[in-house]
Amino acid sequence: MRKQLLYLIAVLSLAGGMVLAVVSFTATGSQEEPLAIGAPLPTRVPATATVTAEPRPDEPTPTPTPQGDPRLAALDINRLVIPGINVDAPIVVLGVLPDGTMASPDGPEEVAWYTFSAKPGQIGNVVLSGHLDYIDYGAAVFWDLNTLRPGDELHLILEDDTEVTYVVESVREYDEATAPVQDIVGPTANESITLITCSGSFDPSNLHYNRRLVVRGSRMVADQTLSPEKPEAPTTGVSLPTNLTPKGSITVS
Repeated sequence: MRKQLLYLIAVLSLAGGMVLAVVSFTATGSQEEPLAIGAPLPTRVPATATVTAEPRPDEPTPTPTPQGDPRLAALDINRLVIPGINVDAPIVVLGVLPDGTMASPDGPEEVAWYTFSAKPGQIGNVVLSGHLDYIDYGAAVFWDLNTLRPGDELHLILEDDTEVTYVVESVREYDEATAPVQDIVGPTANESITLITCSGSFDPSNLHYNRRLVVRGSRMVADQTLSPEKPEAPTTGVSLPTNLTPKGSITVS
């Protein structure tokens, strides 16, 4: 995320350097500020607009599968690996704060998985977020998220080292104030993944970025027998965020 990232129905306000299972989050005193003065700033390709990014011509997009796998759903997620942008990040488990915003990772290299979302192996939406940049650090884990294109692969490494692969379907950018939060972080009819992070311009008055970058993908399953149980992510009693403005433990408003 540029600040801290991801979902929940009002969660497209990712600030600082976070990236929502749709990537950036609300700035926090120690996490949401822009790059420190003097910190090296890598060259960054402008974020994709609100239209679906074009697929890479040399990489055909496979057909996603809607099936679930209860064997995988019982396992925790350990890491997110995105070969195309050299990401290999640890996963931290976070949720929705009392005010409806998503909590954000405490560090620049962590990626958050949200408890309101699905797990690999469940039919539903795996929501992840990460910082775009981070105070006194510079470019964070999702700095290059905007360079992904349809056909690129995302890998979730589970606690038993099982690798679950997803393929990017779209890369979109939304205004933080009007982002369709429920569409971004809500349940899906197949095994999906959403990465969220900050984008746009940074406002020093509220320590927020004004836009959110959302990457959506679907799980790819090849040459394996899936269980007919097709487990779904729980929806009863689950509170979704109300905005995309993730917050850390020390929030500056």
